[in-house]
Amino acid sequence: MENLYPLFERNRVLKKELLWSLRDYTFVHVQAEYSSYGQGFLKGWDIKVQGGEVAVGPGLLKAGRFICLLTEETQIPFEASDCLQILKIRVRIDRRSPDYIAYLMEFYLDKPDKEMGMEVGGRKEEFEFELCRFHLRRGAKLRDTYTCFQDMITEYDTVNLIHGDWGGPEGKGAPPVLVMGFARAVLGQRHVSAEDQGLAYLCLARKGIIAREVLADYLERKVGTELGAAKGNEEYFDAMCQALDAIGRGEDGKEKGGGRRRRILIE
Repeated sequence: MENLYPLFERNRVLKKELLWSLRDYTFVHVQAEYSSYGQGFLKGWDIKVQGGEVAVGPGLLKAGRFICLLTEETQIPFEASDCLQILKIRVRIDRRSPDYIAYLMEFYLDKPDKEMGMEVGGRKEEFEFELCRFHLRRGAKLRDTYTCFQDMITEYDTVNLIHGDWGGPEGKGAPPVLVMGFARAVLGQRHVSAEDQGLAYLCLARKGIIAREVLADYLERKVGTELGAAKGNEEYFDAMCQALDAIGRGEDGKEKGGGRRRRILIE
């Protein structure tokens, strides 16, 4: 199989074969890199509050088997409404053209109606993903910074990123901001074991993109919480908070019987 690399130099002509090569390299590289990842956000999608708007940074999103790109920052206006609001992105597929398939990304704010029996997270259609949520009270200001790791789940007037629909290796992923926030909180503790440090360094080195099974195994060993594939991000967050409490108490890990095992040495 032949691989063509165009030479971008003066007086060089880009023939159609070279343009096809550029097309193939772009698509094949991205598709191959994330082929084993689950659906959801893959990279980027930084969230910032700017006045009365939520600014969403560029990023990659996997919908089905296709990788969608948001190439520039997008602003979504919001208002205080004294109810839960969920910022979602919907991907629609347009196959009407004989020349291409269009993947259309649309941002919108969903307001789950408890009286209508909707779940807290709202109903999700196919190719619909949550970015963040917040409950902004009238007269309050929405914030996107946190005083500590546990503050990330504050209910009112705070951007909550915990429930974001991220894709990860071999399936679902945890939001990178959650994983990296946990790693930094671990390294900020006084009593940190080699296992704690190793997990924290891994999270930071990979910028929060690690397999859920790695987090699940660590947290199950640390606090005894069972975290299977069906568990959501909030269960992982709760286990992380328990792990931080255990590290703060100087506990190396979960011991059967509800405490650390003690040994009596007899000379």
